[in-house]
Order: sequence, then structure tokens, then C-alpha cells
Amino acid sequence: MNNLRIDYLRLLEGWVPSTHAWVQTPRDRPDLLYYGDGTNGWGMQTTQKALGAFAALAAEPELDTQRCGLPRDELLQRSLAMLRYSLASHLSGDFHTTDSDTTRWGHTWISALGVERMMAGVEAIWNHMTPEDHAQLRAMLLSESDWLLKEYQVRADPISPNLPESNMWNGAILWRTALLYPDAPDAAAYREKGTHLLLNATSIPSDKESTRLFDGRPLSEWHVGANFFESYGCNHHGYLNVGYMVITLSNLAMLHFTCRWLGVQAPAALYLHMEKLWQLVRMCIFDDGRLFRIGGDTRVRYCYCQDYLLPVLMLAADALGESCDTLERGWLQQLQTEVKANDDGTFLSTRCELFVERSPLYFTRLESDRAMTIAYEVLWRQRHNDFATPHGTGDYQPDPASREPLTLWHDEYHGSCYVRDPGRFASFTWRASEWPQGMCVPPTDSSLAEWRTNMTSNIEGDGFYHPRTLITHHETLFEGGFVTAGRFLNATAGMLAEQIDREDTAISTLAFAALPDGATVVTLQFAQAVKRCHLSRVQGLKLNVPNDIFNNGTRNYSKTGAQLTINNRLTVSAIYGGEIQIYRPPYRQIGLRGHEPWYPERGMLHCDEICIGLGLEPRWYDKDETVLDFGAAVVTGNKAPAAEVLALEAGLRGVRVTGQDGRDYRVVVNIGDTELTCEDHPLPPATARVLW
Repeated sequence: MNNLRIDYLRLLEGWVPSTHAWVQTPRDRPDLLYYGDGTNGWGMQTTQKALGAFAALAAEPELDTQRCGLPRDELLQRSLAMLRYSLASHLSGDFHTTDSDTTRWGHTWISALGVERMMAGVEAIWNHMTPEDHAQLRAMLLSESDWLLKEYQVRADPISPNLPESNMWNGAILWRTALLYPDAPDAAAYREKGTHLLLNATSIPSDKESTRLFDGRPLSEWHVGANFFESYGCNHHGYLNVGYMVITLSNLAMLHFTCRWLGVQAPAALYLHMEKLWQLVRMCIFDDGRLFRIGGDTRVRYCYCQDYLLPVLMLAADALGESCDTLERGWLQQLQTEVKANDDGTFLSTRCELFVERSPLYFTRLESDRAMTIAYEVLWRQRHNDFATPHGTGDYQPDPASREPLTLWHDEYHGSCYVRDPGRFASFTWRASEWPQGMCVPPTDSSLAEWRTNMTSNIEGDGFYHPRTLITHHETLFEGGFVTAGRFLNATAGMLAEQIDREDTAISTLAFAALPDGATVVTLQFAQAVKRCHLSRVQGLKLNVPNDIFNNGTRNYSKTGAQLTINNRLTVSAIYGGEIQIYRPPYRQIGLRGHEPWYPERGMLHCDEICIGLGLEPRWYDKDETVLDFGAAVVTGNKAPAAEVLALEAGLRGVRVTGQDGRDYRVVVNIGDTELTCEDHPLPPATARVLW
């Protein structure tokens, strides 16, 4: 699908003119260049990714120099000057970063990451590097590998320290060094330590008992710990992180394609459980190529981890023979939409205008992530004939069961459930990034999905922050769906008054059911004040509907009685407890988690918020007063379900909903503190059932 590669190439070429203001020369070394701010850490990695992107263009046989505004030779010289800055300012070099005259980068748990990401571009200009360039590259790689060999401990834990991605990239750089420089004195030791890290990257608990052989030893002997649960759920940064499942696989892809470039077979350890993790990641991708992040995100939406899905899609094609062209095309169209909206050649300047002004480092970091991942598309597809003949995984034999698509998934630790149907993605996660969060969207329209506390209401006190404390949760899966219920404490923090910084406000009980009709979710929610408290805002339900550049800032809402249909693709019904109202903040409210109090009106994504019960005026609530009490159904499509409230004893809430399959379903939750029964079924406090 050569036109796909060329379309990505044109996007990367169009980015080049926007980079000139961000490319700088160190004052005392006019022969060097950096992109961004040239500092240690992310600043260095930003330069490394940019040089990889420029190098890919310099080596591109179908380069449109008029579009990118630089002749091939200038692109090559820019790439080499950035590479030389990276090598000279390393601990093995003779220069420094822009932090100070004595600061150099390297020898950390993450310093290999930028190196791994840039190497595809370095490979592209390999024959244009001078002997001195090659000597410095060798010195840097040996220095990093020596440090990892002698100073870095192999660790893994499914909760903390959770290190799947860093074990992957650190294992990969050790193998890379050994493959590039087999004459290195410690090449064999690099391979062994690299294997140890790789086998503890995508590791799961059952590896502890595995007899599968790697380099003549059973996996159990290599095993240090699990970085993933047996479900392949990943608790990175403290929440169910689909994004870091992708990051881990993306670093696998980088070594896989380097081995193809070298004409050698990658170590079998590289691919451990790759196919099973891909099976879950594949379940979490919209039809248009965007990630369905069932555990949410803490960073800029549709960036970073999303960008690194692109090399993973190519890995799936080349290693597993699974064509992902349609997903890559869908992501390309989203990139094109955003670039067109920016109208300046950048990838992110409109949504990330705050970073342009207040954090050039963050802005250029994100820009270079996008540029480098597009460069992989340009390089690897050209080098490997669009993966027409998949390379496979060598001696590693993938589990054939992983070829079956997942349709129902659960992770106990995170309290996460997910059902994927042809017409519906429905999920709920308790231990999410901005938790809890539920979702019901059509697979064909990712523009309807925003994670932050979605569909779980919003209760705000007088503080800047409104933390929640999870008390209990419980999940039940059944064929075609699930039901989960739980209870959490709402609080407010960062208050103005002296002697009080935080106070508890309300207890929430919530049930969320994905009915086995392939279209409907039902949620029943109840909250009451735990003390006399002053609340500044109450939003029942709070279904987030992104309304930004990806849908041209236009949503079509059609309201009939207690139903609201959104773009003819999603219908919300208020069954009891209030009317549907739409709240539209006059600014982008979805920003970086934890930074909103400082920049509340300068986020990176705008959402409309669909509410059932909307209180924007501050008011007092007495102890035990009801704050919200409602039931709602959300259906993919434009057909609202018939629904009614069930007459139940005190302490229970329940509704009868007719599914899109014509069946009647009863959803019941215990909002009280003692066990109750419904139709002879016991219901402990804060649990729910679906009956039919």
C-alpha cells in the first residue's frame, strides 16, 4: 500500500518548515545543532527523535524538497549535526548539554530510550557518517551498555516498581550494542543481561513456573517478577495503562526492525508474550486507529502513547502477518485533520498553544514523538516492501490462540471490565487515571470518547482538587456483557480557609452494566452528604462528548423528552432523577492531570458534558442529604430504549430496560449499608445485578 507510505511522507515533509525556529546552535559549538532546548533528560531525547525524523527525510528516495523547504543535503547536515550534539554531550563525549558547562547526559534508567528511538534514523544515514561519528556512536553505546551491565538491577512488579517499557528498551540497547559491535569485550555479557531484561519486560506471574527454554534455560530461571497481570493488564503510573502496553511493544518493534536491517534474527526473548499483549492492545483500538484507553490517560489526549501505536501496527504486520493498513490510514486522517486546523505545519500548535508559550520543551517533545513515529512509517515500509512478505518471529513460536479476537476482558486488580461488540465498545475501570470511568461508544467514531471520570458524575467542594477514595468495588461478567458496582468517598482539597485544607463531602454508590444486547449500558448512581458541607458544583452522569477540531467543533444534538441523541450515533436516556442538560465550558477543559488548577482554561481538548442533574451554583447540603440520585441508559445508535423504574424496597434502586435485542433486562443496585435481596438474589452493600 505504497500510497499510504507516501501520504505519511508528505505529512512529515510539511512539518519541516515549522521546525526552523526550534533548531538551535550551541553558542560555543557552531558545528552542532539541537531541537527544542537541548537540556539533559527529555530535552536530549527530543533532539534525538528530531534527528531521526530529519535523517529519514534525508534518505528518502521520493523526497519532495519543495514541500519540506530544505534540499536533501541540508537535511542530511542537520541530521548529522544533531547526532553529533547527542554524542558529544554524552558522558562519553567532550561537550555538554545546555543545562551547564559540566552537565552531560547518560547512565540512567531512561537514557537508552532516546537512543533506541533515534536509531532507525541513524541507520538511514549510516553510510553518510564519518569514521569519527561511528567511533563516537560506538563509545556512547558501549558506555550505556557497560553501565546497564554493571550498575542496573533487573526488577519487575505488577504494581510497583512497574518497569515493562524500561526493561524492554534497556534489554534492547544491550542487544543492539552486541549486534553492532560483536568484537566488544563484553558483547556476550551484554546479550545475557539483555535477555534477562527482555524476559522480564512483558512478564506475567505464570512465567515463574514456565519451562519454556530461552538460551538453554527455562523461563522460570530468568524470571524476576511480573510486570503485567495474568490478564495482561498493566498498572503503569498507578492505573490501568493501555498506553504503556503500546510503549512496551513499540520498543520491541525498534529492535525487531533493526535486526531486519542487519540481516540477523532477533533474539527469541524479545518476543516473549508479544502476541498475547498485542491481542489485548488490538482489542483496544477504534476502527479509525485511535486507542480506546479503557484506563484513561493523564497527558495530552491523542499524543505520545497514541503516536507510538504506529510502529506497533507495523510490528503486527511484519512479525504476525496481521495487516493493519486500515488502522494506519485512519490515524493518518486524524493527523491530517489536526495539521490542517493548525495551518502552520506543526502537529499540535492549536491544542497545545499553552506549551508553545509556557513549555517549549514539552511542545517540542510531543512534536518530535509524532515526527519520529511517522518516520518509522516512511522508513520501514520502504525498506520492507510494505511488509508484503511478513518476516515472522524466528525461533519464537507465538501462541496460535492469540489470533482469535478478544470480545470480553476483565482485570481484577483494576476492577476493569470491557466488552467489544460490532456496534459497541463498553468498559468500566475503577483504578483508572482519573477514576472511576465508564464508556459506551460506537467502534467507528473515536471522536466521541473522553475518559476523565466519564459517566461517573462530578461532585466538587470549595477546594482546587476533588480527590476520591475507593471503598469497595465488585464485578461480574456474563456472556456479552458485565455489571460492576462500587462505592467511593468524595472530598475537596486545596481550600482557602486557614486550618482546613481538605474535607470529605459525599459518599457515592454507583452501578454500571453493559447489557448483552451489543448496544446498551445502564448506570444507577446515588450520593449523599457525609456531613454538612458546601458544594460548588454537582453534575450527575457527566458524559464527556469531545467537541473540538476532530469533529470541526460541531455536534448535532437532538432532544426528545428524556432522550438526547448525539450525531445520530449515541443516545442518552434519563430514566429517573432529573432531566438531561448539556454543559459547555467556554474553553478546553481537558488538560494534564494535576495541572488544571494552574491553567484551568488552557487545556488540550474541549468537551461538552451531558448531565442528569446539573448544579453550577454553590449551595449547602445537610448531613445525609441526597446530592444525586438518578438512573440512565446510553445506547450506541439513535434508538432510545423503553425503560421504567422498578418498585423496590428502601435501599435498592432498579430499572427495567428493553435492550436493542428486544429482551427486558432488570438492573438493581444496593445503595444501603446492609445486605438486601431482590427476586431471592442476595445483594450485599454497593453491589449490583443484571437479571433477565
